[in-house]
Amino acid sequence: MFGFSIGKILVLAVIVLGVLYGYKIITNSSLVKHNKKDDSEPSSRIDTVYDPETDSYVTKESVKKSKKNQ
Repeated sequence: MFGFSIGKILVLAVIVLGVLYGYKIITNSSLVKHNKKDDSEPSSRIDTVYDPETDSYVTKESVKKSKKNQ
């Protein structure tokens, strides 16, 4: 009754592969939906650089402005 035959092993392999590929398809489609980004939306990241004079990180724009003033 619980013996292993080639037919049972093949059916089990097909079921396992079907579940794995189904999971892969579901996760990829949900990632595509979440990764769509509106280009008109401003970036939430700000580029910073280390300023040794103040011993802190400041935005790149403020460094450019301060160097122009000197």
